Amino acid sequence: MAIKDLLVAYQGEESSQKALKFALQMAKKYNAAVTGAHVYVAQQYSSQVRNWIPGEVLEALRKAEEATVKTIEKSFRDVVKETNPKAAHDWISVEGPPSLLLARLSRCFDILLTGQFEGAIRHGGRLVQPEELALRSGKPMIIVPQEYKVRPFKEEAVVAWDGSRSAARALTDAMQILETKKRLHVVTVTKDGDDEDTKRLGDHDIFEHLKRHGIAAQPVRLEVKGSTGRTILDYCEKTDPDILVMGAFGRGNLGALLFGGVSRYILEHQTVPVLMSH
Repeated sequence: MAIKDLLVAYQGEESSQKALKFALQMAKKYNAAVTGAHVYVAQQYSSQVRNWIPGEVLEALRKAEEATVKTIEKSFRDVVKETNPKAAHDWISVEGPPSLLLARLSRCFDILLTGQFEGAIRHGGRLVQPEELALRSGKPMIIVPQEYKVRPFKEEAVVAWDGSRSAARALTDAMQILETKKRLHVVTVTKDGDDEDTKRLGDHDIFEHLKRHGIAAQPVRLEVKGSTGRTILDYCEKTDPDILVMGAFGRGNLGALLFGGVSRYILEHQTVPVLMSH
């Protein structure tokens, strides 16, 4: 999959700006276009309350809402101008359920980028939930940490690999990125008693697969310390890669939008951009 069309969920706050700046770095490297998407929920009033609000007040509230959207669009265009003014870019603003509409929009792009979902995960107060986007969109998603410091790419990446379906999906979705990296660390987290040989299915393993894509990957086996998520992030803090690639692990009954412990922990504590697929 060639990377030519990037979608950024943009709300104007700092985390959105970090995601946009990362997207603009990618746009410069891959000669891609960047589209900002602002999805919002209009103020709703019950029929009883609405009947008591004068028409001119409702109109003033509507205009204020429009002004807010225009301010956010201006913020988007200002960041583009400041970061990568030559980047092809576009803007979309739509009203409706944010998670649903962002997921639908992302299906017409290569990758969806967002800022860190700190509030959504910890407090449930945000309208957009990461698990909903990952499970609904059908496209890879890059989540950029709130504390991300924009810097030139080192051309290094880390892949969290456990042989699962979601890990394989993420690896495939990230292949265009990984093929351009100078160094790739494939991290496997093990626990006491794990026997790697029992998991071997044949001579054509993940490293042979990557080799055929022109990628000389470095295997890294880490013994779990504290938790799998913490172990992976500790390694990322040590190596400072451009991106961490991993599967979005779901659990629960059919249709339940719940992340497993590893995914949730990493999204809460991430220090590097994370590409997730499901």
